Amino acid sequence: MKVKYRIEDSDLVTKLDKEYGIQVESVNFISLGDSAYSYLLNCTNGERYYLKLYDHQNDRQRSNTERLQYYLPLTWQMYHQGLFRNITYPIKNQNGGFKTTFTDITVVLFNFIEGETLAEAYPFSKEILETIAKSVALIQKITPFIEKTALLTETFDISFESDLEKCISLLENTKTSSNSIKQTLREHVLAKKEQVFALLNLVRKLRGIALADTKEKVLCHGDIWGGNLIRCENGLYFIDWESAMIAPPEYDLVGYIGEEFGVFFSTYEKHTGKIVTINPDLLRFYSYRHHLRNLTSWLMNILHRNTEEEQNENDLEMILCHCMNRWDSIEPRIRVVEALLNNRRDG
Repeated sequence: MKVKYRIEDSDLVTKLDKEYGIQVESVNFISLGDSAYSYLLNCTNGERYYLKLYDHQNDRQRSNTERLQYYLPLTWQMYHQGLFRNITYPIKNQNGGFKTTFTDITVVLFNFIEGETLAEAYPFSKEILETIAKSVALIQKITPFIEKTALLTETFDISFESDLEKCISLLENTKTSSNSIKQTLREHVLAKKEQVFALLNLVRKLRGIALADTKEKVLCHGDIWGGNLIRCENGLYFIDWESAMIAPPEYDLVGYIGEEFGVFFSTYEKHTGKIVTINPDLLRFYSYRHHLRNLTSWLMNILHRNTEEEQNENDLEMILCHCMNRWDSIEPRIRVVEALLNNRRDG
């Protein structure tokens, strides 16, 4: 989020002291992401925490709180049982809960990891790619040791489709807008209307293929991009496990399709200790779904959720510069993967 939540820092500090028994000296708003509001807490005893705050009035953030019941116990178990320690995990409140709910908000307190994110480190070096790939393999290998029944299992959900269709319809029926951001949004999105619906139909078709795939499902993080990776002295840490679920391996491999896939996949397969079969159509499904779901979320933000123009500006930029401009590159990148896999078979 680009604009901080409407709560006084002093009120937040009081709530945290009561629920967690921590004495916060300063609260620093972190302007990133849109699934929740983020804060860095500095305590009087020198300890630091990362806080996520969910606004119950925001339908997306409210629905995101439903995922807390799955990934918070998972990351707690992973860390405290030593299954995979390079992660963020929840700090329990004084009642032993992983989250704390107030009237209008829900908060989750996490350990703070000192380091730099890899959000601006693209293109990744060979060393970084190999480190990520090794970690992905290690995460998937702990699948037998976690409580899978308490986790979400991939259903290849595309329930966003109705919201996407409604947003497109709203843009069509709004001929002009006095708001320059919404007018720019209308012009750019409607110019790609045919492509949007073609991709949506493709995702529906690919979902059927994905449902028919019988490969074993494993623990996946679900959102391994540079912003969710922190490099520090102790190695590479994986944060933001909100998308974690039991899913096909492709769910965590899709972010590395293209020219870098050879380096990534060879290291990943080496550390899984077995030959891994990849379904390119699953990579297609995850690639196109990712962008269409993000498009829907940002459209919903601008058209229905946001109350600040600064947030609208940010979400418009995300649509134009981190979404629609990337669609045409997906198929060429998957063809690179297919060529690599074909060469492996022929070899």
